[in-house]
Amino acid sequence: MTVAAQLIDSFARIVRAEGGRLTLLSEAENRIELGYAPGHDPDCADGACVLPHVELQEMMSEWLSRRAPGTAVVVRLARDERE
Repeated sequence: MTVAAQLIDSFARIVRAEGGRLTLLSEAENRIELGYAPGHDPDCADGACVLPHVELQEMMSEWLSRRAPGTAVVVRLARDERE
């Protein structure tokens, strides 16, 4: 399993809980680019808050610093086709 696949697998449950999704856009030796389509409950009315993409990127960067030092992650907002 690639580092990018492990990264997505580690964070997929978090974003799915809010109704969001992650997709791999590109993977190079020292850079992973992901698309993030956030969920749709900004008021946390059902108990699942929407995670801002900047916070998600910070969490992923910390994860990578422990498991793949020197690898950067970029999280881009992706439009959810379900809309």
